[in-house]
Amino acid sequence: MKVLVRFAFVALVSVSAWAADAAAGADLLNRWVGGKWVGSGQFVDSAYSKANTASATTRCAWSPDHVFVVCDQDIVFGGQPMRELSIYGFAPKTGKYYFYGISVGEEKARNTALDITDNGQRWIYSSTNEIQGKPVQFRTTNQFHGNDNVEWWTEFSTDDGKTWTKTGSGKETREKGGN
Repeated sequence: MKVLVRFAFVALVSVSAWAADAAAGADLLNRWVGGKWVGSGQFVDSAYSKANTASATTRCAWSPDHVFVVCDQDIVFGGQPMRELSIYGFAPKTGKYYFYGISVGEEKARNTALDITDNGQRWIYSSTNEIQGKPVQFRTTNQFHGNDNVEWWTEFSTDDGKTWTKTGSGKETREKGGN
């Protein structure tokens, strides 16, 4: 459950649009930069989630050398506060995007694949975890609607991506000038 919650909200913050040069590729990460993102979501009972509510406030900025986008997240999941740090990067040599998440109280950072498609309108975070000896795929999709609204949903698959089961969904809205 912890993995799913982090995966979903880390994704909030959430690559076929491969860029010819580093600046163009990295600039897609700019979607999250500026203002304060306020979001909420609902999770359902499933094999890998429990019914619950969540809310989050996220603030993102470029690193000093404009290499990484760093997002500070204040999350409340089922009444429990959580703090997360998300880091996004772009590797110009490979044309790939990367996502890393750090949670207060966890020893190790996590990373997921990040595909950005539809000219930056859709971000898909995906990972595979072994659970009870079986591979389980997880993905969170962020669908941007304009520059200031994101719809997100989380899913899992136990059959190598043939079918997906929804575990949660929600929305985020950017409040301009919010700090």
